[in-house]
Amino acid sequence: MEVWVAYSFLNKNNSERVDELFDELPVSIKQSVERYQDPNDRLARKISKLLLETLIRKSSPYQSFFWDLYQKDDFSKPYIKGSEFDFSSSHSKNLVVSCLSLKGKCGIDTEFIQPLNIEIYNNFLHLEERRFIKSHQNPQAAFYEIWIKKEASLKASGFGISKELGEIDAHQEKVIIEDDTYFTKPLFLSPDYINFIASDFRITDLHTEEIIF
Repeated sequence: MEVWVAYSFLNKNNSERVDELFDELPVSIKQSVERYQDPNDRLARKISKLLLETLIRKSSPYQSFFWDLYQKDDFSKPYIKGSEFDFSSSHSKNLVVSCLSLKGKCGIDTEFIQPLNIEIYNNFLHLEERRFIKSHQNPQAAFYEIWIKKEASLKASGFGISKELGEIDAHQEKVIIEDDTYFTKPLFLSPDYINFIASDFRITDLHTEEIIF
């Protein structure tokens, strides 16, 4: 099955062009983004919306798309009313990533690689994850991989942060959440970031493209 991925680096975009395109979106969406104080955070969220529209138009050029159909469920997972699209987005530092599946669930996550104290996250890690990290020759890389796979899988499941992170084991390719299996796959977009996509099906066709506005 197919998954479409679009990514964009903030510093490669024309912020005025982004604002121009974003201004065409419904007031409710613009207000939800403008409330963020940090300029880079606002820019990333604007670009993530533009990436979503780009993915929908590229993957389904003959299907009508209207932002008025953009809604969120009880777990704050966004969806397009009346469509089978499933999508997700993430941003960290200078990178924004978005994914789209025409059928089936998908989730995506990215993190900028920087030194961190893994021990402060122990309460959010499954026992098997802690064992895996401890035995790994590069504990920091192991932690990032686990954490990003876990986040991507939770996004795909639709539960998000409503689930206890320590109950989910993401140290292998398959991640089980509420008896459902999510398959994780790394995305190599930049040496400074770790990225994973998760889906409830094995991805056979992955379309990846850098978008610059």
